[in-house]
Amino acid sequence: MQGAIRRLLPAIATSALAISATSAAHAMPVFAKAYGVQCSTCHTVVPALNAYGRYVQRTGYSSLNRDVLKTVVPIWFGEQVNGDSTGGVSDITPSHKNSFGNLALHGAGYFAPDWTFHVQQWLLQNDSGGGTLDTAWVTYNNLFHRDGHLFLGKLEAPGPSPFSQWSDISGFATPEITVGEHVYQLDANRWGSKLAYTHGALDAEVSWLASTNGFVSGADFATVPGTDKTFQWKLASAHADQPLELGAYGSSGSYIVSTGAADRYTSFAGYVQRDPQEHAVPGLLAIYQIGNDTNPGLDANGIQLPSARSQALTAEIYESMFNRGAILGFRDEYTNDGLGNLAHYQNIDFGFNVPHLPYLHGYVEAGLGANSTAPNGGPTWRWLLWWTTPIAQP
Repeated sequence: MQGAIRRLLPAIATSALAISATSAAHAMPVFAKAYGVQCSTCHTVVPALNAYGRYVQRTGYSSLNRDVLKTVVPIWFGEQVNGDSTGGVSDITPSHKNSFGNLALHGAGYFAPDWTFHVQQWLLQNDSGGGTLDTAWVTYNNLFHRDGHLFLGKLEAPGPSPFSQWSDISGFATPEITVGEHVYQLDANRWGSKLAYTHGALDAEVSWLASTNGFVSGADFATVPGTDKTFQWKLASAHADQPLELGAYGSSGSYIVSTGAADRYTSFAGYVQRDPQEHAVPGLLAIYQIGNDTNPGLDANGIQLPSARSQALTAEIYESMFNRGAILGFRDEYTNDGLGNLAHYQNIDFGFNVPHLPYLHGYVEAGLGANSTAPNGGPTWRWLLWWTTPIAQP
C-alpha cells in the first residue's frame, strides 16, 4: 500500500510546464496585450518572473488597472508539445516519448472591482482528453487599505515565486522531498485559502491547504492514507523595483500514513533570489530547508520508520542572454531525508523566446545526477515548445 501512496502524490502534482514532476507555470499574454508591452516587463523569460512580475503575482493581479484590462478578453489558450528521453524507461535502455496533445484554457483578470481570478483547465493532457484542473482561485483585494488579498480555491502555496513560475522543465527537489511515505508538497497548487499582505517591500502570507486533486471531495477531509493538511507561511522583503528578494517560508501539517496514523511534520526554509543584472551579472536562487517528521510511516519491508529530520538545498545560477530573449541556468540540489537516503540533482536549462513570435517559447533541459536515468550515466534530455495566445479583443 505504501508504494502506491508514494506514487500517487507526485502524479497528481503534475503541472502546466510538466514533462516530469514540476511546478505549475503560467504566462499572462492578455496582460501584455492590454498594456501594449513586451512580456519582459514581468518576466526574465516566460514564465520566470522578475521583481515587478512577482509583485503582480502576490497582489493577485490587483496592482494592475482594471480599466486597462477590460480592453481585452481575459481568456487565452496554451498548447505545448514536448519530448523526454526518459519516457518509458526500462532497466536496459530508455525510450523516447513525444507528446503533442497538451491544450489548456486560461483565464485571468478582474470580474468585479475588488475581485480578481485565475483559472487554468487542461482540455487535452498527455495526448488524451479529460485533463486536470490546474488552477482555480478568486481573490478579494479590499482588505487592510487594499494591502490585503484573500485567495480562495486551488491556489499557489506561499513560497518563492520560482516554485510556481520558472523556466526550468524539472520541478524543484527541495520543496518536494520525500520522507518515508510523506511526499512534501510545498510548491504544489492546492485547494485552500491564503491571506497575503503586501505593503512596500513587506510580503507576508499565511495559508491553509488540502489536496492537489482536480476537484475537492469528501475523501480530502477523511482520515485515510495519503491525505495531507498543511498550514504554510511566507515572510519576505521583496521590492517591486529592486532585483533582490530575501525571505523565509515554512509549514506545519499532518499527513496520514498507511497505518492510518498521522505524521505530524514541520518545515522551515530561508531563501534569496536576485534577478540577472546588466554587465553579465547572473541571477541567483538559493534555498536551504529543514524538516521534521514525527512518523514517516513504514519502510518497504513494513517496518516502522523512526522520526526523521530532513535537509534540502537548492542553488541555481541563471543568466539572461540575447537582449533578454533567452535564459541559461545551472541548478544543483541535494536532499537528505534523515533516514539514510541522500540524493544529488543537477540540470542545465535553456529557455528562449522565439524571435518575431511573441507568444511562442522554447525550453531544453539536460538532466544530470539523480535527474538522469540514462544507463551510461550521461544526461537525459527534455524539451518543450509552448505557444500561448489571447483571443480577439472585444
